[in-house]
Amino acid sequence: MTRRLIGVAALGLALARLSVAAEDPAPGDTDAKPPAAAAYVGDDDVCSACHEEQAKAYAKTPHATYDRAKPGPHGCEGCHGAGQAHVDAGGGKGVGGLMTFAASVPVAARVAPCLACHAGDQRLHDYQRGEHALAGVACTDCHSGHAGVGEALLLRPTPRLCYGCHGDVRSQFLLTEHHKVDEGVVTCGDCHQPHGSRNFAMLRGANDRTCFKCHGDLEGPYVFEHVPQVSEGCARCHQPHGSINRHLLLRQQVAQLCYECHTVTPSNHVQPSYRDCTRCHVSIHGSNTNAMFLQQ
Repeated sequence: MTRRLIGVAALGLALARLSVAAEDPAPGDTDAKPPAAAAYVGDDDVCSACHEEQAKAYAKTPHATYDRAKPGPHGCEGCHGAGQAHVDAGGGKGVGGLMTFAASVPVAARVAPCLACHAGDQRLHDYQRGEHALAGVACTDCHSGHAGVGEALLLRPTPRLCYGCHGDVRSQFLLTEHHKVDEGVVTCGDCHQPHGSRNFAMLRGANDRTCFKCHGDLEGPYVFEHVPQVSEGCARCHQPHGSINRHLLLRQQVAQLCYECHTVTPSNHVQPSYRDCTRCHVSIHGSNTNAMFLQQ
């Protein structure tokens, strides 16, 4: 009798296990359904009902014109993501999983919607390795998706936009000798590529090409090259943003600057009258006639 009861109990336990296994789908079961995709509203009028001010500003931007030409979701949802859950919840900042582009959102997530359309722009080819990207600066830190200054939709006009982070450079432009940026003669973008560059300081040109774009008369090549200009570049002697010294020189006295390289000088060059080296060596950037850069 005891053996019979034990056998019945074992059979019941086995049947129970089979029943549970039948209810749980096995890994990789083809009948298992993936999670439902986020639903798109598909109509900007739904968004503008609550966000009227942003919608009016957006309609005047290049985004509103170009957006319809790209595949996939358009308008507000093209940047902010699927909005049906946001609408169903009655709105609210960040409700429904919308991309808000808030500063607390990781930079990679804020940049991704922009690069989805703009990654093919030649100016952005070096963005990912550029100093701005490496410093955690996202597109929306400088640009607005709804409205802004000029076709680039900047948050503020340059150079004020750049000064927001580069206060040290702003102070250099206030010195007596400076490039005319505050006066509007040149802009930060004339020398620097803000979206990234393989050159030092994100300069637009390598090997002083940025400087020679305006100062072509000093470029050369020369028969007699001034070695520091060729090997170290303009910044070896000049401060590009601003200086209290003439010609944007790094040192007040020309001789002091020259002595940093020319530590051995003729004995007759130590008198005070020789402190202005370029009074005689006038072709200091290079010469086609004299190895000492004297005027011939």
